[in-house]
Amino acid sequence: MRTRRLSPERGTVSLRIEDWFQRLGGEFVSPLDDIRRRLPGIRAFVFDWDGVFNAGAKGEGAHSPFSEADSMGQNLLRFGWWLRDDGSMPVTAVLTGQHNPSAVQFARRERFHAVYQGFLDKRVALNHFLATSGLAPRSVAFFFDDALDLPVAERVGLRVLVRRAASPLFQRHVVDTGAADYVTGREGGDHAVREAAELLLGLSELYGRVITERAAFGDAYGAYFAERQAQPVRLYRSSEGGVEPVEE
Repeated sequence: MRTRRLSPERGTVSLRIEDWFQRLGGEFVSPLDDIRRRLPGIRAFVFDWDGVFNAGAKGEGAHSPFSEADSMGQNLLRFGWWLRDDGSMPVTAVLTGQHNPSAVQFARRERFHAVYQGFLDKRVALNHFLATSGLAPRSVAFFFDDALDLPVAERVGLRVLVRRAASPLFQRHVVDTGAADYVTGREGGDHAVREAAELLLGLSELYGRVITERAAFGDAYGAYFAERQAQPVRLYRSSEGGVEPVEE
């Protein structure tokens, strides 16, 4: 349980961790204890791009951007898992149905393990990701927002749906079919990734340690960052129903 202490004049308020996120509009689809039970088995974070890191705007001159708040969120999440697992780096990837230069730029800057672009059938990319990383589907946490993502969400171990107010029926479909464990209160482009990252760190009881170490740029964060920066970024694209590496 997480508590917030107020001054004696204002009284004491005790809040459970789910209360903080429900106040943002977040919805717990799976019971909190079930989500907590699955977290120790998560070894990878896979993100859709459009609609998750941004609102999904496309067109000439539209660059599918990302925010620094979301960037910090995913980095804190990876650092937390690195601390939890005694220096073992979680595997991270972007899996998108489009070709997104911003996603590639972001992955290179943040040193993700892989970017999969142009996969309208995202099962193909997921199968390749699992084979190359040596992970089981239950070890993957997936952050998604729309219909093309469902075949992945239905297979993996933990699913975060990024809310979009304009898609109430899709959201209800996902909830009713059990294809998500948590629905964010914030939408894509409004720091939904940061919200989800803080939730997972909080449920894992890692948040205070992660923030303290990161703010101080302590020895543990320095070791994590050096390892992160040495990670090569692999680029892949869809090719005739398969996966083709992109040579740089």
